[in-house]
Amino acid sequence: MKEKLGTLIGIILFVVILGGIIYLNAFADTSDKELYTEIIIEGNHFLPGKDYLIKSKLGSKGEYQELTLQEIKSRILSHPYVLKAEVQSNGIGKVKINVFEKKIIAVLLTKDDPYLITENFKLLVMNPNSDITKLPVISNATLTKDDIKQKIAINSDLKRAFKIIDAAKIINEKMYMDLEEINLRHGGDIILSFSGIHFPVIFGKGSEGIKTVYLSSIWEGLKNRNKIFNNTTYVDFRFSREIFIGKPVITESNG
Repeated sequence: MKEKLGTLIGIILFVVILGGIIYLNAFADTSDKELYTEIIIEGNHFLPGKDYLIKSKLGSKGEYQELTLQEIKSRILSHPYVLKAEVQSNGIGKVKINVFEKKIIAVLLTKDDPYLITENFKLLVMNPNSDITKLPVISNATLTKDDIKQKIAINSDLKRAFKIIDAAKIINEKMYMDLEEINLRHGGDIILSFSGIHFPVIFGKGSEGIKTVYLSSIWEGLKNRNKIFNNTTYVDFRFSREIFIGKPVITESNG
């Protein structure tokens, strides 16, 4: 009899505990859960914070109260520009997201659309409000349909363009900032265009680092149009250890 009574009491206690757990999960006061009312983006360079929120489905403040910090982080990481993110709350409803953007090297022009190209040669669809003012443009690259479809493009000419960009950053920051375009000419001799210089720099192919050093050595003269570069029509780096400066040909008229 005592054993049956003990079993009955155990069952009753189990039912009471189980009921309490169900009650707490279903009806407990949720006022302790932090309700988010504002999300701020920091660390962004290529896109305004508002655009990051909209593209990451965080543009509607009405949804904030339903989200957790992990859900907010997951959404911002879904943006193609974002490499990683740090998300934290101040405890009174404000969430700060510090984004770390992917390393974008240049704007890559294709037959149909422009893309941003990363250090890993991955192609990112360019958002309309992207700030690309500090990026050089790479044009006339040889790309296949598979390159565009798979959103990654690696070939010898793009590698040359990256070497030029990296070398310019290291050797002469001012020259890098003035680099506007690297025209790959579908595998032909590479031509560079710079802001403030109204003639092309025929860079050729190969020895990108050395040529960039040579270009840097005459950079101030090019920019300031000193006597050597007066009336220059082009500068040619295609020949080993020599720089050719093109001048307009003056022909004499007879009679």
